[in-house]
Amino acid sequence: MLFTSRTIKTLTAVALLAAVGFTTQAFAGEDDIKYRKATMKAVGGHMTAISTILKTDAGRPGDIALHANAMADLAKISAHVFPEGSSKMDGETEATMAIWEKPEDFKKVTMAFIAESEKLAQVAGSGDKAAIGAQLGALGKNACKACHDDFREKK
Repeated sequence: MLFTSRTIKTLTAVALLAAVGFTTQAFAGEDDIKYRKATMKAVGGHMTAISTILKTDAGRPGDIALHANAMADLAKISAHVFPEGSSKMDGETEATMAIWEKPEDFKKVTMAFIAESEKLAQVAGSGDKAAIGAQLGALGKNACKACHDDFREKK
């Protein structure tokens, strides 16, 4: 069977498109993990900034509300940064398989993160450092620690 030049070009194009598709799929999980890590690093940065302002003379107290509002937004984003295909089987991550094996339990922790961070954003506008500190502690305990205890590899 002889192939025409046009047939060979068509088959080559199909093969290249298929290869690109498989390559894109192979890296999709790594890209999701990279995005998730950046989002969670931002959460940690805002937590640290708020804590630093509360405990030291660094920063400006008025900045707490900006950081708290950013955390509330990031909490909403966090509900979407653990898609299927972004587990340890798909790239380097500290997320445990329990996220995908126990989705309802993970959703509860995510919803707690959203609720506690929204409360922090509300309290942050008051300027009351004691109330802000108490809510930051509640966020850490009820959301961050709860998630890290059950859904993140131990360091």
